[in-house]
Amino acid sequence: MKKEILYLENVTKIYKMGQQEVKAVNNITLKVMEGERLSIMGPSGSGKSTLLNLLGLLDRPTSGKIYIENTDTTTLNDDELSYFRGKKIGFIFQNFNLIPSLTALENTIVPLMFYNVPYRQRIERATKILERLGLGDRLNYYPSQLSGGQRQRVAIARALINNPAILLADEPTGNLDSKSGEEVLAIFDELVKEGRTLIVVTHDINVAKKSPRIIKIKDGKIESDNKVRK
Repeated sequence: MKKEILYLENVTKIYKMGQQEVKAVNNITLKVMEGERLSIMGPSGSGKSTLLNLLGLLDRPTSGKIYIENTDTTTLNDDELSYFRGKKIGFIFQNFNLIPSLTALENTIVPLMFYNVPYRQRIERATKILERLGLGDRLNYYPSQLSGGQRQRVAIARALINNPAILLADEPTGNLDSKSGEEVLAIFDELVKEGRTLIVVTHDINVAKKSPRIIKIKDGKIESDNKVRK
């Protein structure tokens, strides 16, 4: 039986804009099960980016609780939160966020440098993941020498390197041509089959429909939470 991996309980995020308060996320309660794949959609300014930052523990809620694997993350101090985030969550961004001066292999092992993993183990683990993603012949290439699709695969490898419980993807195909985008989505299919939990934020309905569950955000609230008929 699948377990609850992520739970948001009455989560609100308020930003102050001068004298005005803006509720970017307004009292959201959300449950995600282990191995689930879901997409989050919404227009610009709807609060979906803020929600993604909260899900990824990049930001703290103004009120409410965020549980990951039954840990109340709102009770963690900044150092504990950073360590926990690095262990439990892998991030995949639209702009790849690779370090230009590092090779594909070096970019992939960056997260391991914060967890005292021996150098040889870092190299072995990163090489194995990159080979699996079809980049075995690109280990020593720099981002500028890689195509957009290859750069995104390096970003996926980096997200996987700590074997996280949850993968968060922010517009993962937004900067890719259609062929590269399909290749990335096919990788996601395989990761979900292995039991990974995947949450994708996207404007693209065709990307969203790859998920069995689509959540639509409007004005900081969940407008709909639907299962997709296959």
